[in-house]
Amino acid sequence: MGKPLIGAGGDEAVAAGQTREAVALVDCTSFYVSCERLFDPTLRGRPMVVLSNNDGCVIARSKEAKALGIAMGVPLFKVRDLVRREGVAVQSSNYALYADLSRRVMETLETFSDDVEVYSIDEAFVRVPPLRVAEQQALAEAMRDRVAQWVGVPVHVGVGPTKGLAKLASEAATARGDAYALALGPQLDALLEATPVGELWGIGRRLAARLEAAGVTTARALRDVPLAWARRELTVTGERLVLELRGVPCLGVNDVAGPRRTICRSRSFGEPVEDVTTLQRAVATYVARAAEKARGLGLAPSGLTVFVSTKHHGVGPHRSAALGGTLARRTAFTPELTASAADVVRRLWRSHSPDGRAYRL
Repeated sequence: MGKPLIGAGGDEAVAAGQTREAVALVDCTSFYVSCERLFDPTLRGRPMVVLSNNDGCVIARSKEAKALGIAMGVPLFKVRDLVRREGVAVQSSNYALYADLSRRVMETLETFSDDVEVYSIDEAFVRVPPLRVAEQQALAEAMRDRVAQWVGVPVHVGVGPTKGLAKLASEAATARGDAYALALGPQLDALLEATPVGELWGIGRRLAARLEAAGVTTARALRDVPLAWARRELTVTGERLVLELRGVPCLGVNDVAGPRRTICRSRSFGEPVEDVTTLQRAVATYVARAAEKARGLGLAPSGLTVFVSTKHHGVGPHRSAALGGTLARRTAFTPELTASAADVVRRLWRSHSPDGRAYRL
């Protein structure tokens, strides 16, 4: 196995061996799949998918399943022939198991630092002490090995002077399928150059389009824009991101990232929806995508709303309804959000379809 990826900004003095502050992002590899394989070794090496509540849609894939072209969120019935032909293992989700193993991973990371931020069920930021770069690399290796030994779940570790660079480092390691060491200077520049600006943590689709229109198409190009331009065109949030890419920490491990945002996911149905389960499955898929987007923006939603509507030009009068509210706690944890959404859908259906008539969505 290769060495953990070290994503770092800074000057040649750091490369020469001086100490630096840093943060590590520990990312579990294909977490739901890894959890299932931990208790059933016959699943290792096989293409495998994990399904959402009621076995409706794909919410996790092994790298072998990804290679077959199985998309995240696809309904199982759409890929059933492919699953049968390729011998893809299909597992129902077991959120209690995943939550327990996640807790064990986080507790293991706490043996390295008192400053651990649980970012999602399978990711955490860990404050790394001011050590030399080589010593931080050794610490990252120790994190990877201890989690594997104590919990049995494989992880990738990215280390950088900022959360933004640590995130970028971890994603690069995940894409390679293994951890590796990235030296300061040219190798970091190459990583930034190879990263489209739209794939950066905190960059949404609209902001990416604005940056690309201005000729800023890569992470390296964004890092090198003048700070005054970043503040003027991207507000203080964009300026902070530029500084993070330069190795200047602007967001503490336990700070709340970014302003409030609303994330919306919706869909239309070709056929009438005649039961609440079908609607719950569809909503679960879109909530999972919204949760992924929230995590990518560094957000933890505090509320959730589900809205439904009949066809504007369908038979009978047009009807629409919405229901939601504040969550018990801020979270971007997909199982908690999908469970809350399922409850909202159930209450919404009962209150607006008392006669059991289908919504034509």
